[in-house]
Amino acid sequence: MEREQFYREVVGFLTRTASEAGTTAPPADIDPDDNLFDLGLVNSFSMIRMIVFVEETTGVAVDLADHELETFYTLRGLYDVVAGTEERV
Repeated sequence: MEREQFYREVVGFLTRTASEAGTTAPPADIDPDDNLFDLGLVNSFSMIRMIVFVEETTGVAVDLADHELETFYTLRGLYDVVAGTEERV
């Protein structure tokens, strides 16, 4: 999956999740390096849902133990994990 398509898919997921929870939807111009926690778009519970969504969408299993937790805070970090370009711990 191309990087831009991945970003659109995840932002779409975040938008649907926000709508279901009755919270603010993510901005359309979210930067790939924006911290999703700082923006209030994810918390510890929704992070797991987002990672499962990413696994299902890309077909790539994500082993959380192989990466620093902060890697999953940004769209770029998530993409780098599924693309195999993120350095493992």
